[in-house]
Amino acid sequence: MAAKIAAGIALLEGAICVVSVKYLGVRPVFTTWLLFFIASSLSFWTYWSSKKHSVRGNIANFMDMFVCGVITLSILSYAGGDLVGRSIDIYCLIASALILVFWRIKRQHGTANILLQLVMVVAYLPTIGNLWEATRNTESLPVWILAWFGAVFAFISASVERDKLGKIYAGRGLVLVSIVIWLIARIYWVVHP
Repeated sequence: MAAKIAAGIALLEGAICVVSVKYLGVRPVFTTWLLFFIASSLSFWTYWSSKKHSVRGNIANFMDMFVCGVITLSILSYAGGDLVGRSIDIYCLIASALILVFWRIKRQHGTANILLQLVMVVAYLPTIGNLWEATRNTESLPVWILAWFGAVFAFISASVERDKLGKIYAGRGLVLVSIVIWLIARIYWVVHP
């Protein structure tokens, strides 16, 4: 049941993002979403190659792969313009490629998966940094709240399945999304009380 709730929340989150890009003029950086799509896809690929794997056990990773792909395509289709990202995005893409090479040579699924989680942590840093310095909110609070609930239910599902890599993926998401929500709230409470 928790996996179905997490999947539903991810689909809603993706739909809101696509609508925001198409109709509300939101212009996310293409390479950031491309990075999330590549990293989540590689993460799921390395996860699926491990001995213990299930869609329910790592529903967050499975849904991120799908939703990030759809969002990436929507940016290409509707946003135009800003297809070049920050240097940190480029470094994360290079790191993802190197992890893929490492994984293909060494066949260490768990290590490659955890390294990809570190790449995804780094990918959040520009958003976290922007929100720390922001004088106004530039993020969609409802989308981040949905992401938080999705991570909670994905973590529950991974825990029920006793899926270590699934818990790491969902736990990483839960911590980082919590930080983003806290930073958004901080703008409302501290910057604009």
